[in-house]
This record gives sequence, C-alpha cells and structure tokens, in this order.
Amino acid sequence: MYDWNDIRIFLAVAGEGSTLAASKTLNMNQTTVSRRITALEEALGVTLFERDTRGYALTAQGSAMIDVAGHMAAAAGNVSLRAEHLVRASDGKIRVSAAHSVMNIWVLPLVSGFRQLNPDIFFETNAAEHYVSLENGEADIAVRAADTIKGDTLIAKKLLTVHWAVYCSKAYLASHGMPGCVEDMNSHCILSYPEPMMQSVGLLKWLEPQLDPEKIVSTADSIVTMSASLRTESAVGVLPCVEADPIADLVKCFSHDKLVSGLWLVASRESYQDLRVRKFMKYVTEFIAR
Repeated sequence: MYDWNDIRIFLAVAGEGSTLAASKTLNMNQTTVSRRITALEEALGVTLFERDTRGYALTAQGSAMIDVAGHMAAAAGNVSLRAEHLVRASDGKIRVSAAHSVMNIWVLPLVSGFRQLNPDIFFETNAAEHYVSLENGEADIAVRAADTIKGDTLIAKKLLTVHWAVYCSKAYLASHGMPGCVEDMNSHCILSYPEPMMQSVGLLKWLEPQLDPEKIVSTADSIVTMSASLRTESAVGVLPCVEADPIADLVKCFSHDKLVSGLWLVASRESYQDLRVRKFMKYVTEFIAR
C-alpha cells in the first residue's frame, strides 16, 4: 500500500524535474525523496520517471498518474480546510476581511450591531488592502469593493453601489480652484493610485487614459492613504463619497456616472456551510437593504 506522503513527493518531483529541486521545495533530504519515489513505484507497480543525468522525466505511466494525484492533493487540502473551519466553529469565531476604509465604514459597525444580538459569537477582523484567499481558508467572509466577483467556489451577494467623486482640500480650492469635469483635471496636479489598482478597479481603469501622466505628482496605495494625502498635498484625487463627504477639510469637485463600484459580501462555499456565517451574512444583507 502506498503512503499519501509519497504522492505529495511524486507531484513535487514531477513539478520540479529532479529530486534535488523537489527536496528543497519539500524541505527533505534528497536521498529520502529518491527512496520514496522508488517505494511508490514498487507499491503501485508502475515506472513513474525516467532517470538520467538531466533529472527525472515523467514516463507515459507517470503522466497518466498526474491528474489523479493532483485530485488527491486537492482533496487532502480540503480535509485541512474543513478541519480548520471545524476548529473555528468550535471556538465560536468568524474571521472577516476587508480593506481598511471598508472595514472602518461598514464592517466594524455591522459586527458591533450583530454582536449585540449574538454576544456568544466572536469575530476576528483583518484589515488588508489585498484580497485574502477565502478558498484557502484565510478568512470566512470578506467585504469587497469590486465591479464583479470571480470564483466558482464563492458565494457572493452585492450589497450596494458605491459612488465616487473627485476631491481636493479647502486650501487647494482657495489657491488653485477646482476641476469641474474629467478634462479639467489635466489643468491640476493629480494624486493617483498604483498601476495594478488602476487596472483592476473598473472606474479607475476608465479614468486613467484620460489623465495626463505628467500631471500625476504621486500615488496613494489605499483609500485611507488617498484621503489623508489630499488633505496635505496640493492636488486633486478620486475617493468614494462615503469616505470623503464626512471630512470637513475635503471638497467635492465633481462626480460622473462612470465613477461607481460595487460592494460585495463574499464567502467560500465551505465557510457558508457554517450556520453562524450564514446568519451574519443574512444580517448584513438585511441591514444594508434597510
């Protein structure tokens, strides 16, 4: 009978092309890797690799085993994820992730309101500008600002449409005036976002080609940073209205029907099996609807 660990080693050697490279990936001794591959071949009664001075190359039999071995690896990963979810369920914990601004404006008040009704449920919040992997169990629920949500294994509910606008500080307005439309922005210094963000957020992708790169004086890596920068920099920039409107030092220059994005509540299918997660998601959607 073969050992599951030998399947893991087989996949590593197939991926790396040698036992030496696989041993480094697996943090194992190369001799052990070679020995386990031989043991797996003997247990299965097939030859998985052709060995030569250049490394290990899959045989036809080895290639035929790759898919089923990959499915086994995925199943083993699902077992680990399921165990993690069960542990969190026994601890009464729900992990929620969102960007800093989304966390401050929406998530924390919603968590507070839900906990008043369900004091036995413990929350762990994670504010991060990048998307954590719900499929890999890095969080149970995420609240994401996005145009669409991709992923066949995700449960996603659109909460609302977020309106954005161009803003500047009151001091900037007094000394430089303000743009009245997108075309006017190129007569002003501009604060922008990093290129990956400009390309991944629909409204920013629409806006970027219309901006003169020479007028961009700096970039802000998050909504929170942009909000703070506009209060100190002599420039204009784009923010969600729900973030910027309450700030006394900021002035709305103009909006546009293209300056909108969605706000989504997202969970993995695995997390959604948890009654506490479904209960919180139901509370959030009903609260936002009201």
